[in-house]
Amino acid sequence: MNGGPRGGGGPLVAWSTIMVALGLMLAIWSAGDASALLFLVGPAALVPLAVFSRLRPAPGGPRLLARVSVPVVVTALGVALAAVGLTGGLWLVLIGAEVGVFGLVWLAIEIVSERRRLGR
Repeated sequence: MNGGPRGGGGPLVAWSTIMVALGLMLAIWSAGDASALLFLVGPAALVPLAVFSRLRPAPGGPRLLARVSVPVVVTALGVALAAVGLTGGLWLVLIGAEVGVFGLVWLAIEIVSERRRLGR
């Protein structure tokens, strides 16, 4: 055992466990309302995936991570704008998609330049 980082999945296990607990509480107190299924069915597929990811050993070798995280933030803002645009209107969905694509392209350029700098 090398003492390095293990596989990811800890936050996903925690989130899916919280969602299942909330769904069970809602099912108990809502007297058979179908809305409890939204909390129970959603994370049901994620629980086995999260546990598998958590127990899987970390991949060997060094991982290449970008030093600047601004493109990730821009992409997340674009996705959030597009999601809010589902209730705000098509124009906000299109603006969010444009910002998201801009962030993804910026992230791809950043990753390629990091790899070239390391000689991979």
